[in-house]
Amino acid sequence: MTDSSRTRARVLGALRIVFAVALLTWVATGLPWRDQLVYHAGEEQLSVPGELEGVWREDAVAFAIEPGAELAAGWPEEARAARDEGRALAVTRRAGDAVDGYDWRPGMPRVFGGIGGGSLALALAMVVLGTLFGTTRWWRLLNLAGCPSSWANTFRLSYLGMFFNLIVPGLTGGDVPKAIFVVREHPERRPQALMTVVMDRMIGLWALISLATGVIWLSGGTLESLRLPVGGVFLVATTGMTVVLSSRVRSWFRLDRLIARMPMGDKIERLEQAARVFQGRPRELALAFGLSLCNHLAVIASAYALGRGFGDALGYDSYVGIVSVGNVVTSLPISPGGWGVGEWAYRELFELAGSAGSVGVAVSVSYRLCTVVLGLAGGLFLLTRGAPAVREGLREAEAVMQEGQ
Repeated sequence: MTDSSRTRARVLGALRIVFAVALLTWVATGLPWRDQLVYHAGEEQLSVPGELEGVWREDAVAFAIEPGAELAAGWPEEARAARDEGRALAVTRRAGDAVDGYDWRPGMPRVFGGIGGGSLALALAMVVLGTLFGTTRWWRLLNLAGCPSSWANTFRLSYLGMFFNLIVPGLTGGDVPKAIFVVREHPERRPQALMTVVMDRMIGLWALISLATGVIWLSGGTLESLRLPVGGVFLVATTGMTVVLSSRVRSWFRLDRLIARMPMGDKIERLEQAARVFQGRPRELALAFGLSLCNHLAVIASAYALGRGFGDALGYDSYVGIVSVGNVVTSLPISPGGWGVGEWAYRELFELAGSAGSVGVAVSVSYRLCTVVLGLAGGLFLLTRGAPAVREGLREAEAVMQEGQ
């Protein structure tokens, strides 16, 4: 290597580190480090920084709005008066069916400072364990689809996906970034590589719905009222998986002809052909399903550890039903990152199970912040050899997802 080559390598290495640090800093500045008071005015959601006074998990707190903070037109006059007078505003958490009302989001230091170190460490460990099961599932699917990758590289791509999910919230598990990364690593097998991400998500979601259905239908109890809706979702999900994995079922419904007539039908057909590699592999699919169940059970154990740390008395079996249903609802692309939707779902489910809805909100927020910590840790992989490809891949995100080839 010549001197100029060494100099160029050092410069590129330094730029890579600067890029990683700058991006990590940018993401960190967007995290909820400060307490936020939220006001729902119809479809509009307003927020202002300040400081919570009292226990944030309860349904009533006092909130001291930051002096001089600007309040938009939709804020009630009582909030303006409290800010101007420098006093804390007494607020009650908005009911789930209410159009207008208050809510609040505690900052990360407050949430993590209100739970015992042992419970928090166990919760983080269980989340990490869940990601290991998820990584193993995707790793096997990649190799099955003819897109070989080491387990360590698959782990790296999974955590990079979690990190970039912080930048573009609302993408379950960082699927879009993962698709971009793996497609770039296997340009000669783009449909197959992309399909592994789709199948990974479908199998994971199907396992989660199956787990929720099994627990609720077999145990009954306080969650018995969810039997029909959860059972209906299970039937829809199972039908979808059957259509994807069975060429015979597709031929019955003549889906190939339908796809050919659709816009971008040729590209959809290439993806459909890529999915055929997973047909006739019942053992691999069963293993992927089993790894998904292990992933979800670890996540449930994380939520259970958090709940116990907050003083909740529900058993692990109740958490299996609550977290399974709650995470299915949270995965719906309704709000950025599932914020608000997840808290509402957990509050309703905890109350349905006979616990305090405020504990459900606390568990949801705490678990979400645990995943934020792991996402930030995933950003450290920007310092590895794949950083330039990551930057280029993100610029091609829209093209890749549209082409699907």
